[in-house]
Amino acid sequence: MFFDTRIGRNFVRVVVEKAIIVCHGLPYEAGSVIDKNYYELAKKIARRLPAVIFDFTGTGASRGDFSLLSWKEDILRLAEEFENVLLVGYSMGGCIALAAASELENVEKVAVVASPCCADTFSEESLREIHANAISRGLLRGVDSFEKFRDRFISEFLEIEPLKYLPKLTIPKLFVHGTDDNIVPFWHSEKMYSLAKKPKSFFIVENGNHFLRRREDVTEKILDWIEGKIEGELKI
Repeated sequence: MFFDTRIGRNFVRVVVEKAIIVCHGLPYEAGSVIDKNYYELAKKIARRLPAVIFDFTGTGASRGDFSLLSWKEDILRLAEEFENVLLVGYSMGGCIALAAASELENVEKVAVVASPCCADTFSEESLREIHANAISRGLLRGVDSFEKFRDRFISEFLEIEPLKYLPKLTIPKLFVHGTDDNIVPFWHSEKMYSLAKKPKSFFIVENGNHFLRRREDVTEKILDWIEGKIEGELKI
């Protein structure tokens, strides 16, 4: 991948052939990933490898209406611009990353952080909260009535559900989860790890909550795994 720009008087072409693509989850606050701490996360990652952060379709500064299947298309489109990529997905972004990785030939590794394994995590109450926030705070664009949103969300999630794709993935996989996650319970990663084919690793963040992207120590361990410095099971 390359892009052209100017720095002062000079024409510059930036060439990147390998990068870590960071996939965000369902938004809890308004704004682009640039406005949130994903930019700080990307700067930490970029000390080791080029990092790509982006807004999924229907969120932040991106165009289009929200759709989980569109989110998978977003990763496929981005990844194909590079010779090789590594995917790091947080919460729902991890589910999308696993689904996309099953269709891409240039993904070296995929790490999923605090991600749901199956539709069981989405109760009627939690979906109503997601829908209400999407409407009142503008977190997701193109959202209609709750009933339509619920039915489409569950239908599309079942198409990208991790348990459907794990048996197909032979690339190295990392699962990271906090034991005190009250949004996506810890057992979701336990289940994915137990069903995943080798090579696989599992990092348990003791007393960790759902927002592990804010933990620098967790980010460093993920990068160590990406670089092949650690593998297997680890407690953080």
